[in-house]
Amino acid sequence: MKKILLFPLFGLFFISCSVDPIEEDFQQNQIQEFNAESNPNDVGCAGPDNLMIISYSQAAAIKSWDEVRKLYLSLLGDGIYRGGKFDPTIWDIINKFNDEEDGGLGDYTTWYAIDNDQCQDTVMLTLRVVPDQSTPICQIDAGPDNTISLTYSQAAGIESWDEVRKLYLSLLQVGVPRNGVFDPAIWDLINRFQNDPLGSFSTTYTIGEGDCKDSVILTVVVIPDEQEEPECELSAGADNFVSLSVSSAAAIESWDEVRKLYLSLLEPGISRNGTFSPSIWELIRMFNDPNRLRMEGDYITTYTIVEGECSDSVELKVVVISNP
Repeated sequence: MKKILLFPLFGLFFISCSVDPIEEDFQQNQIQEFNAESNPNDVGCAGPDNLMIISYSQAAAIKSWDEVRKLYLSLLGDGIYRGGKFDPTIWDIINKFNDEEDGGLGDYTTWYAIDNDQCQDTVMLTLRVVPDQSTPICQIDAGPDNTISLTYSQAAGIESWDEVRKLYLSLLQVGVPRNGVFDPAIWDLINRFQNDPLGSFSTTYTIGEGDCKDSVILTVVVIPDEQEEPECELSAGADNFVSLSVSSAAAIESWDEVRKLYLSLLEPGISRNGTFSPSIWELIRMFNDPNRLRMEGDYITTYTIVEGECSDSVELKVVVISNP
């Protein structure tokens, strides 16, 4: 069989040597077209056709002509020349996408042509814009907000950053991941406490990624240390009263005499430098009030003595009765 095939090949060789150059080019083009039709899987120097699928939101978010151009160029194979021409142009594609009637979803195809000393070829590049996917159900839960109160001494006694972090994490609901993010950070909370130790120290704790996140507010309230009640043995004595007739009460000559009358109701040894509420002058005005229908009645004052952080009070009363 080799001998049979050899003769046609020789004949073809001699025939091709005798044809006109123009006819030779025509025959060569026919051979190239035939090869292209016969071998559709052959890839030229511009690489294979390519397609990319993106969502409408992704397409709408592309910021500039240059970013669109780069997206199409990314469809070329490695090492493919990037200085070719697009048909339709990038601007034509952008205008079509933004067209109210023809734009939006669908295929946006351009022919990318390379024509230089190393390569003369064309490749088809396509961006397919599809509807946005429905938002996935986000089931992450950071739990409810929570608060804890500490005295200043308790808060100041926390030894380290890690212990502060653990305190805030202890406020989370059981099962909530402990690898979230604090805002403000733990160090920020510590620095704020150092400058102004009393009050609320809140942070937002966030778990999750991307569009699926949840947050919770965690608060530590620092209050002043409880003050122990001083042990007081101070006593203002027992409540006491005296009865006077209207004429006897009216005969008391001065503010000082009224004060002495009330002080006389104190038990022996009780300090006489306390305070009256209402004051002696207020008691006198009450007795002499012209709008008062009757002068009879109870004239009561609270007498208070103070010693250091200790105080005690007693009720003193003058009962004015009708003249006999």
